[in-house]
Amino acid sequence: MKKKKLNFRFHNPNTQEASADYIVQIFIAANTGRVEQILNQNASKGGKEEDERENRCVS
Repeated sequence: MKKKKLNFRFHNPNTQEASADYIVQIFIAANTGRVEQILNQNASKGGKEEDERENRCVS
């Protein structure tokens, strides 16, 4: 049996810039939680490293 080739066509009445902006907004909304989590982890690591540096300098 021969397979049918699928053809997809999308009608987008927006400009390329508007479409790109919309997609970027979706990606930002989807990854906001992940970015905040990474920033919090790095902030807590940075605080510990600064404390260790201060302790080494004082000793």
